[in-house]
Amino acid sequence: MQPISAMPAAALPDRPMPVIWTARQRGSKETALDSETAITLACHLSLVFTTARDWYGLAMGLAERGFGLKFEGARLVLTSDATGQSLCTCGSLGHSFASLLARLGKPVVLAETGQVITRPAR
Repeated sequence: MQPISAMPAAALPDRPMPVIWTARQRGSKETALDSETAITLACHLSLVFTTARDWYGLAMGLAERGFGLKFEGARLVLTSDATGQSLCTCGSLGHSFASLLARLGKPVVLAETGQVITRPAR
């Protein structure tokens, strides 16, 4: 299956078109996205976050849309697979690490990069 970002606009009439996200550095409590882009991104990914049954499902759903998850210090951030940039915290999208931890359990994380690993639950 083609990633959503590679599909033509006509194939996704009810979804916002993905964009290449900003590389602007953010402070410790802010998103790097302007408010319109952040809302579009939250809408684009909301179903993935709310329907995931485990970290594998969340990571795979995000990967299908061109995104990933990693930790930067104690913060869980959304990353763009196209640019490798950290875009915003998951909390700024309405899905805090604490709420994901309570619902999905502990994630498996690569120590070197902080990336959440996309491996199936046992």
